[in-house]
Amino acid sequence: MENETLEQLLLEEVKVIFKYLLKMGASKEDAEDIVQETLYKALKNIDAIHHDKVRAWLFKVAINSYYNLYSKKKRSIKYIDALPNMELFTESAEDEMVSKECNNEIYKALDLLKPSYKNLLVLKYFIDLPYKDIADILEISESNLKIYLYRARNKLKKILEGLS
Repeated sequence: MENETLEQLLLEEVKVIFKYLLKMGASKEDAEDIVQETLYKALKNIDAIHHDKVRAWLFKVAINSYYNLYSKKKRSIKYIDALPNMELFTESAEDEMVSKECNNEIYKALDLLKPSYKNLLVLKYFIDLPYKDIADILEISESNLKIYLYRARNKLKKILEGLS
């Protein structure tokens, strides 16, 4: 019974991690590889992971794997291929084009942010994690997290204003 609960928890968490990796710009294949590697490491080290910190541990391993993979490949991250299906209801093709253009601008602006700010914004606004979970993942206090998010939002706003 305990193994089924652990298995369910891990499967739920890796779905969120997979979505996160796509939002960060990983290709579907790379995200799948990172999730698989993360699960392998989790099962290998399951006795060392505190049950309250499973999500944070999984995210740290996945984030580190993501950065390692993309720093090795030394390629620019393309968001356009991983655009989420978050387009607004549109009445015309023109409205749809404007919506896609706005999404592209947001992704370009995210690319110009330093990785720590980009990471925070993706965790909060694309993955929709609560402050507590993000603070646990990053091992910072919730109050510091809110300060960093405030700074990241302001920096993103300045970049977007510069792109206009």
